[in-house]
Amino acid sequence: MLGSNNLMMKKKTIWFINKDAAPIEFYGTHLRTIKLAQYFQSEGYNVKLFCSSYVHNRNLCLSDSNKTFEEKTYDNIPFVLVNAGCGSTNGIRRIISYFRFAVKLFIHRKQFEKPDVIIHTSRIPFDIPIYQLAKKVKAKYIVDVTDLWPDSFVSLGLLGKNNPCVKIAYCLERYIYSKADNVVFSMPGAVNYVRENGWDSDQGGTIDLNKLHYINNGIDLSEFNVNMQRYKIEDFDLANDKTFNIIYLGSIRLANNLKLLIDSAKILQNNSVQVLIYGDGEDRAFLEHYCEEQQITNVKFKAKWTSPEYVPYILSKADVNALNYSTNFGKYGGSMNKMFLGLASGKPLCCNVGMPYSIILEEGVGIDCKLTDPQDYAAAILSLKNLPSDEYQTICNKAKKAAEKYDYAKLCVKFKDVCNSVSYTHLRAHETRSN
Repeated sequence: MLGSNNLMMKKKTIWFINKDAAPIEFYGTHLRTIKLAQYFQSEGYNVKLFCSSYVHNRNLCLSDSNKTFEEKTYDNIPFVLVNAGCGSTNGIRRIISYFRFAVKLFIHRKQFEKPDVIIHTSRIPFDIPIYQLAKKVKAKYIVDVTDLWPDSFVSLGLLGKNNPCVKIAYCLERYIYSKADNVVFSMPGAVNYVRENGWDSDQGGTIDLNKLHYINNGIDLSEFNVNMQRYKIEDFDLANDKTFNIIYLGSIRLANNLKLLIDSAKILQNNSVQVLIYGDGEDRAFLEHYCEEQQITNVKFKAKWTSPEYVPYILSKADVNALNYSTNFGKYGGSMNKMFLGLASGKPLCCNVGMPYSIILEEGVGIDCKLTDPQDYAAAILSLKNLPSDEYQTICNKAKKAAEKYDYAKLCVKFKDVCNSVSYTHLRAHETRSN
């Protein structure tokens, strides 16, 4: 019997498969996957990160050719850019691009060195062929769930739970969770999601709860703090200490419900409160026009796109960082990157949802309650604005302290333990068969 160290030496190659994980220098999306790849590479593993050649929401193609695959290196991480077609919208073209991405990887899997472990950021049901790929190459399969598809669409009211397509998607989701060697959820309440659907083995289902894990999204604190000092923006609104700045940075879509924040800002026009909105999406043009029409002068739309290195400085200039979503968002807790960026900025957070398993409330770093009326939202903002300076500073200190719990350096170690638990079993079984 070989020792565990020798067993670990055999586990050489990990594939990270995440269609939307654009390299940091171009977009910086899905940093969880990129940071994991960097960490595992630093630990001596051979890693390869598969993503789409087309950057979602940026109208940008990273590939220099029309080949199915193109291999490039970004930040010392070997990427495989998969030509899955344009998927820049949130409609049928994006769905098709997920299918094409998964199917192309499955068909052409033999072009690459076989992995020992596949860590797959899944978008069920559109990328089921990735599991079939793992079976074909006899790799251990770990599903990394950062968004509950299709449940997210149901929660937002975009699809009905009894829709036949949704029912099929739920069945495929259950199937994947039951077949995966481990499932890592970024939402703290996701185990209850499995229980409430009756999918767990304790209720006669097919999913073993012992292989479900919770590892939230996080933040690279060292990088954040360096960037906050190094990359600054000269902007009067950010520097203006005569206004109480609420900063929203992120997508501007139906799911973000920004009209509610804007309507609350209108109520606060005479309270030296200013809302600065950074980001882009389908609702931006409508909301800009709405502000002009309603003469809302204390809401200012800033850059549609902000390079990631400037984000820390912008958030650090807020008095409050806003997390804004539709009413049913985050039923099983939140794992939003912007929440951890907000914590690292050392400023209070204000969330309008009232999420269960709320990190904001657990850490005492701001407000997270159901705010559906502009008057209530405005009152919540004012309650933070009117805090005594010592109480406000206490919240700021708590935010910085809370961010330390979610430093990628710590989270990657947890992920390695999950990865090793299946790898060890796999290799031991292989050794037994060999003998």
